[in-house]
Amino acid sequence: MADTIEERCERLRQPVTELVAMSMAAVYRSQDVPELVRVIGVVRAILAEDASGLPAGALRDWLPTGQRVLDRMSEAVESGDAAKSYAILTDQQDGFIRLTDGCAGFPGWSVTG
Repeated sequence: MADTIEERCERLRQPVTELVAMSMAAVYRSQDVPELVRVIGVVRAILAEDASGLPAGALRDWLPTGQRVLDRMSEAVESGDAAKSYAILTDQQDGFIRLTDGCAGFPGWSVTG
């Protein structure tokens, strides 16, 4: 399914919000780890969708990195290190902050959005 950046960002908004919340929660509550694993899968599925219809730019460029971030998060969670998983998610170089850059200006992706 070809979509626009705005459509892709809209579909990612809620699952990524959940990903951040569950990543943080799992650091303190091991019972939240299964939900974190589920949300990682939801976000992974959206990131893995065909990006050929998206224009070149920050979002499209980051998608492969996002998949690797999720892989690394999964590995950390599976090894019992939810704190490491959260650190990977929030990494300033490759983490999901770059998704925020790619979706900047769309509803829910900026302070004013």
